[in-house]
Amino acid sequence: MTEICRVIEEAKYNAREQRAAKSKPQPWIVLKLMVFITIGIMGYAAYVYIGRFCLEMIKGERIGVSEGTGIALLVVFCLLFLWMVWAYALVVLISPGFARDHVPQCPPPIPPPPARPSYVSNSASRNGTSSYSNGNHHPGHFQGRPYEQMPSAPNGYDQEDWNAGVMNTFSRPGIPELPLSLPPLHESTFKPHDHKSNAKLHNDLRRAAEKHVTRRPPTTPVLAPEYRFCSKCMLIKPYRAHHCRVCGTCVLKYDHHCPWIGQCVGARNHKFFMNFNLATAIFTSYTFSTLIAYTVRSTNNNEDLDPQQIILIALSGLFLLFTAPLLIYHTHLITHSLTTVEAMHQQAIKDREDHVLADVFGLWEIRSKRRVKAYWDEIWGRIDREGNMWWTGRGEGGKMQAWEETMGSTKRTTENPWGWLSWVLPVRLSRKEEARMGLEYELNPRFDAEGRWRRRREWPVELR
Repeated sequence: MTEICRVIEEAKYNAREQRAAKSKPQPWIVLKLMVFITIGIMGYAAYVYIGRFCLEMIKGERIGVSEGTGIALLVVFCLLFLWMVWAYALVVLISPGFARDHVPQCPPPIPPPPARPSYVSNSASRNGTSSYSNGNHHPGHFQGRPYEQMPSAPNGYDQEDWNAGVMNTFSRPGIPELPLSLPPLHESTFKPHDHKSNAKLHNDLRRAAEKHVTRRPPTTPVLAPEYRFCSKCMLIKPYRAHHCRVCGTCVLKYDHHCPWIGQCVGARNHKFFMNFNLATAIFTSYTFSTLIAYTVRSTNNNEDLDPQQIILIALSGLFLLFTAPLLIYHTHLITHSLTTVEAMHQQAIKDREDHVLADVFGLWEIRSKRRVKAYWDEIWGRIDREGNMWWTGRGEGGKMQAWEETMGSTKRTTENPWGWLSWVLPVRLSRKEEARMGLEYELNPRFDAEGRWRRRREWPVELR
């Protein structure tokens, strides 16, 4: 079993490396193939609904259905169809925003030499003391070797400071480090004066610490220039930009590559992507419900069924099941200041925590897992809120602020002369507002300048 898992993991990483090695974008015809297919499906839907459904009613070929009903169904269908086609045209034609149009090319930045960890004590390193020792260790030595035999420090670094903490930052195996006192816990989750609840929490934390299980947010300085440099485009990417292997370029506020529109969803067409999903969800629900209702009525009247209408019912139902959840999911992402890529990163952290907690607690110990996660939230904050690098605020006000950054303001302004109608209709914002999108983002103050999530005690005082 172990060998099988090893082979699967190796194949997964090999496939990932092969995808990363692809530098050439896909041919234009491959990129736009689904666009032509989508246009064909739209045209087919219009042909069947208008030519084989509404016109039959207008001509009086359906029993018990008046001409006025057919005209009314036709008018509503045409309005919804034009709304959907309008939104689709804009989301296909408007660029998501490319980093190359705003950032000049440059050579790879030289990363600074690694700094001495802030948690290593100067006095301890100079005295040769350590919190980790064994039979072969004594002051001034590391694994039996004198410090003078350790690698020389880079220019500008003190040799003793450079050697300090090579191993003394790790706790002794088998002896977990537990906090002497628990931080204050929120009353809505715990009862601070309930000694029984606190005892259960401390026992859960002790079990987790025995297996060295804790929350470990990534420590990579993802906002540092050397980490934001794209070796394919040869530029330093703006915040939230990512390189799309399919398009072969860096996209501003990259969300995902959508084959249905033949390009990426990014900072400057995410709004139109939402407009299109909304229009399509309403259009397909209208088409599906009306065709179903009158098909059932025709069956009761012993009329022949049109196979073309049955196919359209299946297509409209299928796309309704696809676009409606997609609309809801992206509404959640936008209101939480997330993109699909960033949400996947957060989900990876949550999955890792679930995986390591499963090694500590049994399947039935759900409350213990919740208590440990709640305790970690007290120390770090919630992963999908305080742990979001681009989270704009708290409560409903923060969600509305995040929504307006993408979809436009609620009230009419010079940047958005349409007001809330821009949430529904695929109308463009002002040129100035569109030019700003994807280039300016405020960093969550719970992160440092290089994009590392800090503990609650390191946050600004007003946010703790």
